[in-house]
Amino acid sequence: MTTASPTPVGDSRKHRSGRRGLAGLALVSLVAGVFAASLPATAADETSTASSAEAGVTPVRIEAETYTGSNNGDVINGRVMNTGVEPDGGASGGSRVKNTYDGAEIWFDDVDLGTTPLSSLTVRYVVNESRSGVSPSIDVYLDEKSAENKVATVALEATGSDWSSYGQTTADLLTEVSGEHKVIVVMHVDPKPGESGSYPNYVGNIDFLEFGPESLPETFLTTADAWKYSDDGTDPSGDGSLSWTTADFDDAAWKEAVGPFGSKRGAADLGGGFVANTLLQYTLAGSPNTVPTYHFRNEFEISAAQLAQVESLQGKVTYDDAARVYVNGEKVAGFVDDRVDEAANQNLTYAGASNGNPLTSTFTIPVDALKAGGNTIAVALYQDRETSSDIYFDLTSLAPTGPAPAPEIADIALHVGATQAERNLTWYSNVDVPQVAQLAEAADVVDGVFPASARTVEVTRSGGTTSGEFFRDATFDRLEENTEYAYRVGSEATGWSDVHTFRTQDFSGDFSFLFFGDPQVGASGNLARDEAGWIDTLNVATQTYPDAEMLFSAGDQVEAASSEAQYDTFLKPEQVRSVPLAVTNGNHDVGSKAYEQHFNVPNEDLESGGASNGTSSGGDYWFLYKDVLFLNINSNSRDFDSHNAFMEKVIAEQGDKARWKVLAFHHSIYSVASHTNDGDIIDRRNNMPAKISELGFDMVLMGHDHNYTRSYLIKDGQLADPTEVAGQERVEAEDGEALYVTANSSSGSKYYDTRAPEAWFASVINQEKVRNYSAIEVTDKTLTVRTLRSQANGVIAPVNSVVDEVVLAKADATTELDVSVDVSTRTLGGTQHVSTVVTNNEDAPVDVVVETAYGAKSFAAVQPGKSASVAMSSRATAIPAGDVTVTVTGRVGGETVTTSKTASYPAAG
Repeated sequence: MTTASPTPVGDSRKHRSGRRGLAGLALVSLVAGVFAASLPATAADETSTASSAEAGVTPVRIEAETYTGSNNGDVINGRVMNTGVEPDGGASGGSRVKNTYDGAEIWFDDVDLGTTPLSSLTVRYVVNESRSGVSPSIDVYLDEKSAENKVATVALEATGSDWSSYGQTTADLLTEVSGEHKVIVVMHVDPKPGESGSYPNYVGNIDFLEFGPESLPETFLTTADAWKYSDDGTDPSGDGSLSWTTADFDDAAWKEAVGPFGSKRGAADLGGGFVANTLLQYTLAGSPNTVPTYHFRNEFEISAAQLAQVESLQGKVTYDDAARVYVNGEKVAGFVDDRVDEAANQNLTYAGASNGNPLTSTFTIPVDALKAGGNTIAVALYQDRETSSDIYFDLTSLAPTGPAPAPEIADIALHVGATQAERNLTWYSNVDVPQVAQLAEAADVVDGVFPASARTVEVTRSGGTTSGEFFRDATFDRLEENTEYAYRVGSEATGWSDVHTFRTQDFSGDFSFLFFGDPQVGASGNLARDEAGWIDTLNVATQTYPDAEMLFSAGDQVEAASSEAQYDTFLKPEQVRSVPLAVTNGNHDVGSKAYEQHFNVPNEDLESGGASNGTSSGGDYWFLYKDVLFLNINSNSRDFDSHNAFMEKVIAEQGDKARWKVLAFHHSIYSVASHTNDGDIIDRRNNMPAKISELGFDMVLMGHDHNYTRSYLIKDGQLADPTEVAGQERVEAEDGEALYVTANSSSGSKYYDTRAPEAWFASVINQEKVRNYSAIEVTDKTLTVRTLRSQANGVIAPVNSVVDEVVLAKADATTELDVSVDVSTRTLGGTQHVSTVVTNNEDAPVDVVVETAYGAKSFAAVQPGKSASVAMSSRATAIPAGDVTVTVTGRVGGETVTTSKTASYPAAG
């Protein structure tokens, strides 16, 4: 039998088998190239038993793209076979087999399947139901394509309507296999009815084939399995022993039925949703007293090959009032059974407590309690007293568990928090074990050892991931400014991650952050190259701006939404663990929950711009960082009403707390490349700008079009000022006017040519097909966007040469130079003097003129942090109160600015 389950694209750390079918089929061994059927029966049996007893069977994986031959060129059903290979970031080995038609064959010479017989075959693949035919499958042969050499037929169920959604299915082999063989794969598919002759009717894309040990069932027993049972209130052993729990006990005279078993004063319905399928005898014959103990027996088969794969079996049992579980005559679990040990006859006693409704518990059967072949499980079920009202028993599962893997921690990422005093955190683990984050000041962590004062931070959200792993979210709050912190995740019991550090800066005042256009790693088809480009851009940007306080992505972090290989690449740079990330949901991210699982964004509203279906991601979020209110919306959703309601609410509640308002979303509405005239972009362009102006956003950050575009100031979807000059270095925005910035690629994975060079909204356009990033500097007066090359474009445009720079100011804000003026009077030589000290608090030199009633003095190029001082003599013994006028001139944002200040002094003398 075969079973299929959807699996994620490209999990680079592990590849989990899908659900496996029940074992127990009669198998013939194919050992060292010879069918075991041709051996003497004893030899075949001995070979199978010895091999199956070996623990830790290693699967043999064949990457499909490594085939050594094909039937390309053959004409089958009127179609020329042309099977090929294509790169794919989601594939296990980075590539996969494509162009698979009905009758296509590929083969792999000299495949070593090892010495231990293998009994199952797992196939990872993509079947695109919009391009594939009907009922695709593969036949697998060893050595030659003949009926007697066929080892498997594997049906390939549709995995989706695209070429990025992988599935995985496992089938039991028709024969056990081992040794060295030629593996032949023949593909089959039926034409899809109603399609034209040009419809391709593909089979699908094949990622890998993996031969493995005998498959394990999901469970060895369920509620649907019949039990032998005794409910007459007698001791089945007759002597108080546990002989009734062993395989040799004769239970032929016992009743047999399917659970759940139970009774409530002789009725099947116990209430609370517990209804017995088989009604048990409630009282002893001829007595009002309840039956004290009930006895149940069952058997299950587990082969030696299966036994070698498991560490234990985990059972789930629902009972009332108490129970004991035995396997092969040995007790493996007991529930509320303390009184049994004190009983004169353990097979006939009351035990437990009156618990109301039946209880459900789990128990573990260790592997050393099991044996290859038949195993006997026995359960003693106890009433708690002679007048107990009900009894119940249901064993719902007995599931195999493999050896617990060592916990592995991956994909740690630091994110922006709700404010500058918080950081959010995410990480992945391969096993679901309790984990926490730990935080301490970096100075207190010595050689990786955290102090006793370290803060333990509990997980705020966790769950399974699309890749079969487990994600964890946590938040570091109550951070102090200008502090370096060290952190790690994990636990003392299962191990810790490496130690990472981050530092906070001033919680008020000026700051800068880095803005990156679509990394979209994997888009080029060469994931390693995209990784190198992404890492290099982050290195260049953070080395150039070491005090930048945020890494802001325009979206499309990855090419394929569920590709763990690509998420590994995006999260590879160490900077994502030391400088907080702010991410954006792009059209290449939205198709999987992996986006929500990898990124822990603050103040998330999953209803606004919500996911379109149960497997996609969605939601809008916001955060305050110093004097900027950031809103980030999921533009994959064109539910403008929900976005507008979200933005209106946030602006109403938080808008007065910030000087600047910045909006981010992925789909640029003012770009000039391949997407500029897309229908969905035009829809956004028609619907979004008026609300953006109404809510007073100052700047909008976008991506999607892989081509740098800086807009003119725009209000309500129209040019705000027709006199604004293209490429103007400084723009002053009136109310409702916003600057829109569309970033180019930060990884170099994809660029789009300019399609609309005369677009009315485009002030600056740049497409050199080299990697870019932007440094955005925030002050109380201006936002400066400086876009630079992280990759040289010849000798005339080296790394960190400027692509574009613009200063955005508010038109209602008077730009003043930051200087301090102190005035005093003092007596020197019997006359009064007016003393003035002017301190330059700017980052650039200023010219200063000091004017008093008793004279003036000029100072040229007073340096940052320095002061100009002068004492003017009145030549009088007494002077009236007066004023000093200070005029300061300097450069701000490329423009000359003059500021005048007046300071008073009192009468003196």
